[in-house]
Amino acid sequence: MIRYFNLNYQLDVIIIIFFSFFINFYYSSIGVLPQDTFAYYDTGYRVLNGAVPFKDYWTVSGPVIDYIQSIFFYFFGVNWKVYTLNGSVVNCLITLTLYFLLKTYKLKRGLNFFYCICFSVLANPSMGVAFPDHYSTFFSLIAVFLFLIACKLEKKFLWYLIPFAFFLAFFSKQSPSSYIFISTLFLMLFYIIYFKKIKFLKYLILTSVGCIFTFVLFIYMNKISFELFLNQYFLFPQTIASERLKEYQFTFNNIIFNFKFIYVLLFLTIFLLFLKIKYTKKIDETILVSFSLILISISLIFHQIITKNFIYIFFLIPLLASFLHLHKFKMKQNEKLISIFLILFTIFCTFKYHLRFNESRKMLNLENVDLNSTIDAGTIHLSLQGLNWTTKRFENNSNLEIENLKKSIEIIKNDNSKKMIETNYLFFSAIVNEDLNNPSRWPTLGDASNPNLDNEYHIFYKEFIDKLVEKKDIKSIYSTFNNQENIFFNFNKNCKSSELVENFLYKLDLTKC
Repeated sequence: MIRYFNLNYQLDVIIIIFFSFFINFYYSSIGVLPQDTFAYYDTGYRVLNGAVPFKDYWTVSGPVIDYIQSIFFYFFGVNWKVYTLNGSVVNCLITLTLYFLLKTYKLKRGLNFFYCICFSVLANPSMGVAFPDHYSTFFSLIAVFLFLIACKLEKKFLWYLIPFAFFLAFFSKQSPSSYIFISTLFLMLFYIIYFKKIKFLKYLILTSVGCIFTFVLFIYMNKISFELFLNQYFLFPQTIASERLKEYQFTFNNIIFNFKFIYVLLFLTIFLLFLKIKYTKKIDETILVSFSLILISISLIFHQIITKNFIYIFFLIPLLASFLHLHKFKMKQNEKLISIFLILFTIFCTFKYHLRFNESRKMLNLENVDLNSTIDAGTIHLSLQGLNWTTKRFENNSNLEIENLKKSIEIIKNDNSKKMIETNYLFFSAIVNEDLNNPSRWPTLGDASNPNLDNEYHIFYKEFIDKLVEKKDIKSIYSTFNNQENIFFNFNKNCKSSELVENFLYKLDLTKC
C-alpha cells in the first residue's frame, strides 16, 4: 500500500513538472512588449561576454536574473527558445515547492494536485519570460515555503536554503522580497516564542554570512564602485517609492476592487484561523502557515498597489484556497460546504484570469489585439524563431515593424565604429553578436527605470553615461523611435543626427560634436 501511494505521488510530480514547464513555455512565445519581453535577453548575452551589472549598464533590478539567463545561454545557445527556458524552469520550481509544502502538511493528494495545477497556470505564464517582480516574488515564496517545511520536518539542510532563496529574491528585485522578508522575520519570532526552538538560527546565520561574503566578493572582483551600486540599487529606487506613495490615488477600485477575489479568500483565512484558535485553544504548524499566508498576501497586495503595474498575483487564489483545506472544524457539514466552495471558486478564478492574462496577454498590452495574425519573429533573425510577433504599437502593421527592425539590424551590423544603442528592442546586441553598450537595462526616462530630469539622482545617471561613453570610446549612438529623445539629454543637440530608417532608427555622430 505504501509503495502504491508513493508511485502515485511520483506520477503527480512528473505531471506537475511537465505541465508547469510547458504551459509557461507555450504562452511565453505569444506576443511582444519589447521592453519587458526582452528585459534580460541582451543583458544575459552581455553578461555571458563579460559585461557587469552596475558598471557596464545602469540597473535598478534583476542582476541575479542576468546571470541566471547567461547560464542558460552558455549551455544551450543564445536564441529565443533558450530564453523562454528560464521562466519555464522557475514556474516549475515554484510549483514543485508548493506541492511538497502541501504534501508535508498532509493535504489530500487530489486537492494537492489540483491546486498546484491552478497555481502553475496563474504564476509565471502571465509574463512567460523572466521578469523582476515575478522572480522576486517566487524566490521569496520559495524561502517561506522552505521555512514552513523546515518547521514541520525539522530538516537541517532546509534551514540552510532559506537565506539563499531570499538572496536570489532581493537581487531579482528589492520589492516585494523585502516586504516578505520582514514578514518572515515576524514568523520566525512567532516560531521561537510558541514552539520554543532556536537552534535553527545558526543555520540561517551561516548561510546569510556566506551570501554576504559572495556579494562582497562579486563587488570586489568586478571592481564595481560601491557608490554606483548604492545609487542604482538602493538610493534612487527609494525616491521612486516615495514619489509613488505621494502621488497615489487611494480609490476603492485601486485598493479593493482589483483584488476582490483574493480578499474573499484572505478574509476567509483570517476568519477560519480565528475559529481554529477558538475551538482548539492551541498553536500548531497550520496556524503558523495561516499567519504566513496572511502576511504574504498583504505584502504582495501592497506591492501591487505601490508599483501600479499589471496585477500578477492572482496565483494567491489557489495558494490561499489550498491551505484553507488544512483547517479542521467541529461542524463537519461546514467543512464540506467550504471545500466545495473553495474548489469551485478556484476553478472560476483560474479560468477567468487564464483567459485574461495568458490567452489575451493582458500583461503585454495585447488584450485587444488579434493574436491570430502574429508573425514568426524568425523573419527578423533566425535566433528569434518560435516567437509569435505582434506588438501593441504596430498591431495593424507588424510587417512594417519587422522590416524596420531588419533594416536597422543590418545598418548597425555594418557600422564598424564603437557603438552604443538606446532602444526598447533589447535584443540588438545578441543578434549582431556584439555588445552595443546599451547604457541601461530599460533606457527610457519615461518610467521608473532611470532618474528623469526632475529626479535628484539624474545627475548621477548623466555622469554614469558620460563616463561609459568615454570609457568605451563610443563614436556613434543609435536609437530607435521609442528612445530618440533620450539620446540628446547627455549630448549637444548640434551633433549631427541622421534618420537612417524612416521614423524608426536614428543616429547620433559623436565625432561631429
